[in-house]
Amino acid sequence: MRVFHIVGYSNVGKTRLIESLCQHLNGRVLVLKFSHHSPSDRPGSDTDRFAAHHADTLLMQPGQTTWRSSLALPIDWPQVAQHFDWMIWEGGKHFPTPKIVFNSADILEHVSNIRLIIGPPSRKLSKVWAYPTCLPLSEETRNNLAEYIIEKQQTLSFEWNDPSAHMVFHPEFRG
Repeated sequence: MRVFHIVGYSNVGKTRLIESLCQHLNGRVLVLKFSHHSPSDRPGSDTDRFAAHHADTLLMQPGQTTWRSSLALPIDWPQVAQHFDWMIWEGGKHFPTPKIVFNSADILEHVSNIRLIIGPPSRKLSKVWAYPTCLPLSEETRNNLAEYIIEKQQTLSFEWNDPSAHMVFHPEFRG
């Protein structure tokens, strides 16, 4: 299972990009969303929007985990990796995994292992791939960006069992 890890502050276009990726990717998609907000799995929420695009979802929040999938719990990550072709992971900017970052405010100072910067380019990170665009993303831009990310997937994604993801994908979760 290949993983795209997408981070950025609110209202920059992450959810819209993830919806577009769900539409463009071939195979089964799981969206993992880390959120520090209070429980938010309700009609119209991000997880509800991802489900509308035929993605299974795992929402992890302080004190609560919500699993929307045909796979029954408990389940371990190797089972998840066998069942899904793709994971799109939103949030969790502090993890050391390779990331696609929406550049706004001071986020680049708080993120490591950046593979792609979306938005205003950074002079400090001139050797990192950039997709210069205005934020939030327009519909046309998000579709073009999704196609670009899929085209560059070998560089912009990682395998779920990559050593940088070890602390995230621990052996089992129960929901």
